[in-house]
Amino acid sequence: MLGDNRKRLILIEDHSLVRQGLERLLNAGNEFVVCDETGDAATGLELTRELKPDGVVIDVNLPGGIDGIELARQLRDELPAVVVVILSAHDDPQYVRRAAEAGAMAYVRKTDPIDNLKLSLRNAFKGKQTFPPELT
Repeated sequence: MLGDNRKRLILIEDHSLVRQGLERLLNAGNEFVVCDETGDAATGLELTRELKPDGVVIDVNLPGGIDGIELARQLRDELPAVVVVILSAHDDPQYVRRAAEAGAMAYVRKTDPIDNLKLSLRNAFKGKQTFPPELT
């Protein structure tokens, strides 16, 4: 137990530099704390099962045969209380639609500022979906 009200997150992103940067930016405030991170879907699924975080941030493109959207679907089916936010380099409405259908609460582009990710996480924890309007 953290002894505070920060939302516990797991980052599932295949680029180490991106994970480390996101971890630092999210941990810098008093809203979120990254409790673990990984670069592949299988480990992300195991960590989420074990740690039962408040939320996960998942990249669309992951190695190992399961993409981030399928991982989101599996997590929502198995652990529906865990908030899922998709992070993507894809600026394509098809990915946004697939993410929404998989149960993701938000779709954030890697070209967006960190404040968009934080806002999407805040909204998701309040039960509000956040998808780029120009991609929906």
